[in-house]
Amino acid sequence: MDAAREEIARLLEQSTRLRKSLRELTRQVEETRRHANHDELTGLPNRRLFKDRMRQALAQAARKTRLVALVLVDLDGFKAINDSFGHSVGDELLRIVAERLNGSTRLSDTACRYGGDEFVVLFPDLSDMASVEAVTAKVRACFDKPCVLGGRSINVKASIGCAVYPDDAEDMGDLLHRADKAMYGFKIGGARKRDEANEGIATE
Repeated sequence: MDAAREEIARLLEQSTRLRKSLRELTRQVEETRRHANHDELTGLPNRRLFKDRMRQALAQAARKTRLVALVLVDLDGFKAINDSFGHSVGDELLRIVAERLNGSTRLSDTACRYGGDEFVVLFPDLSDMASVEAVTAKVRACFDKPCVLGGRSINVKASIGCAVYPDDAEDMGDLLHRADKAMYGFKIGGARKRDEANEGIATE
């Protein structure tokens, strides 16, 4: 009887160790997967995960005859902020922007840090252009309030471009290209306006 009790106790202890090992292995696998699919600085999905979700969104939109909006965001003057206040402040700005963009999305949407100071937001399953305009406005609103960086309140602006499937393009590469072109046009237009304003001030 004592030997049986000892064997049961040994097996229970072994089972407990195995469960702990399994939990730790599961945690490690999840952590590895997270690092593979998410940006380390902001925690947003990275380019790899984003493109996978975009493929799924376009395939679903083709089946259901829906729209997909792709909104590309490039921070204006990010290098100047890094140079003036340091890279730690620049990193904090990226985290704040990531949090705001993520907060502007639905569960079905995806905000991604696409690289450097560039972000992209995927809005799948939209019904019409009014819905596209609404989600784009939500992205623009992320830059309405200043960011508090290193104890300073800084107004951060962004150049934003939007492309819509299937109106602007019918595949992922072309859609990204159209959004980038729209964003670049927005950036050039903003720079022209600033130059004109500066010229006006100088003339006075």
